[in-house]
Amino acid sequence: MFDEILQENNPFARQRTSSTAQQLDGYLSEVPIPRSNNPLQFWRTNQGRFPDLAQMARRYLSAPCTSTDSERLFSAASHVIDEKRNRLSCEKAEKLLFIKRNLPLFLKK
Repeated sequence: MFDEILQENNPFARQRTSSTAQQLDGYLSEVPIPRSNNPLQFWRTNQGRFPDLAQMARRYLSAPCTSTDSERLFSAASHVIDEKRNRLSCEKAEKLLFIKRNLPLFLKK
């Protein structure tokens, strides 16, 4: 679903999605780092190999300065799950919120 939305909104999305998918495949095929290592250091070292993933990692691994992001997420969740959509599964609601939050990252390029 994410790929379809991305392709509708951006003519260069197919190439970028392919690149991001290749980065994800490469990242997933690597040996996991030990839990004692700093994940931010890993992404700093490997941002040349995984530029799209490194951008997302910096965003999600860094501590937010305020609680506004979480408040916005709860607000967005209230628009996704309401009285008329109360049977939406948790997994689908999470995917919808993820796409809503992360789609602008890919459209900026």
